[in-house]
Order: sequence, then C-alpha cells, then structure tokens
Amino acid sequence: VPKGIKIKMSREEIAYQIFIAVVVGLLVLCCLIPFLYVVGMSFTSEGEMIQRNFFVIIPQKPILAAYEYLLKNKDFFFGMGITIVRTAMGVCTALILTVPVGYILAIGDLPFKNGIMVFFITTMVLSGGIIPTYILYRDLHLLNSFWVYIVPSLANTYGILVCKLFVEGIPMDIMESAQLDGANERQKMIHIAIPLLKPTLCALGLFAAVAHWNSWNGVRHWNAWMDAMIYNSRNSAVWPAQFVIRNLLQKSNNADIMKNINTYAKMTSESMKMASVILAVLPILCVYPFLQKYFVKGMYTGSVKG
Repeated sequence: VPKGIKIKMSREEIAYQIFIAVVVGLLVLCCLIPFLYVVGMSFTSEGEMIQRNFFVIIPQKPILAAYEYLLKNKDFFFGMGITIVRTAMGVCTALILTVPVGYILAIGDLPFKNGIMVFFITTMVLSGGIIPTYILYRDLHLLNSFWVYIVPSLANTYGILVCKLFVEGIPMDIMESAQLDGANERQKMIHIAIPLLKPTLCALGLFAAVAHWNSWNGVRHWNAWMDAMIYNSRNSAVWPAQFVIRNLLQKSNNADIMKNINTYAKMTSESMKMASVILAVLPILCVYPFLQKYFVKGMYTGSVKG
C-alpha cells in the first residue's frame, strides 16, 4: 500500500477489530490485576491493610519491611543460592543430553528406532507416581542429596521430540554437502544442526529453567516445593528457595516470628507472603524478555516443514 493512502475498512472489519481489542484488553487485565495486587500488598503496612479490607493495589504509604525481613533471613538467601545453582546446572545438563538424542533419532537407520520412540512417548504420557518414584530414588541413593534435583531431569521427552522434528526439517542437501566434504555425524550435529537449533534450544532452556526454579523435577506434584519436602526432608542444606519460602510462610503465624514482625514497621504475614512471591518470580521475569523472540520461534520449530 503506498504511503499516505489509507484503506477503508468495512463495518464487519471494524467490529472484528473492536472485538479483538476488547478480548485482548480483558485478558491483559486478568493477568495484570493479580500481579499488581501481589506487588501492592507486599508494600502495605498492617494498619493500611486492615483499613482497606486486605485489598490493596496501590498502597498510600508503602513500606519495605517485608523485603527487609526476607533479605536479612540467611535461610532465604541460602535457598536462593541452591535454586540458582540447580537451575543453571539443570538447564545445561538437560540440553546436553536432549540435543544428541533428538539428533540421533532423526537421522540414519537407527536399529529399533520406532521402538525407542514408543518407549520415550510412553514415559512422557504415563507416570509411575510418587511412591514408585520415591523407591527408585532411594535405590539410586539420590534421597537427601542435591542430585535428586538434577538426575531425574537429565533427559526431557518433549525436548527430544522437538529436536527430532527440527532436525528432520533440515534440508537433506545441507547434510549431504557436509558429508561430501568429509564431515561425520558428530561434526554435522555440532556445526550444522546445533546452530540452526538456536531458537529451539532457547525455548527448551526456558522451559527447563522455569521447571527447576519452581522446584519441579518432572514428577507431577500439586505444589512447587513438594520435591524438596518428599526427597530432601532431612537435608536442609540443599533446600531450594521455594521450600524455604513455604517454611517461612508456615512459621509466619508463630509467636517468635510475630515478635520479629512487630519490629519491622508493623509488617503482617500477608505482606511477607506477597514479598516472597515477588522475590521468587523476579529472576524469571528478568530473563524471559531476552528469550521471548527465541521462545516464539522455538514453539513453531518442527511444526511446519519446508
């Protein structure tokens, strides 16, 4: 369309655009209002919270008491360190094993290839449950250790399938040209497949990072902190931030904690809960914008060939 020339939309198109704008606006409000509520409540004092019936989005006199209490708690800091190390190590180990397996399943005449794929898909659809998983981890001597967070998530079936579909979508001319130049399968994977897999790797890495940050190691739990409670209940040295926050929230109603709360400008247990949520989510919120474009590309990778 030449610059300066406007296309006149029909009434149906205008009505459609208005409808889409309203729906998107409502969805944004549904996501934004709860987040603003959590942020506002984390900065609200006890008096204002009671005065405004425990619903504050923009506090009139914000305080930092809840954040001061959490940031001065050594258990919270140590738990954040465990979570950061777990997330970084979990993402690296997951990608290191996921990419080669997906590449191997996509190329060549691998013996029993279909059977291996059925096995992987079966493990993705069916889960053994908490009790069989606990027994397996016990027999592998993973209980009450840091490695119970890493070993179960070394290979992700969904990531393997995505990598497999992407490699299958790479034009065979590229692979054949590299083979004529003397490249073996390892060189083709490192120098051709992995550079082209960059958007997919970023998307899978983001999935793994969120899973590890939320203390979810692949077993379907209702709560994000249950893997630490079930598998590392006796070793507080490897408790992640989510489980530490859960313990702090449980103790927030105790007399000892209430004494500390009174020394921090009338902070309440509710504001401490909201502040802990903000501190736990903030790192992921800072990372996600930098990976968003790769995340969108990675979601479509392998879905359309050609």
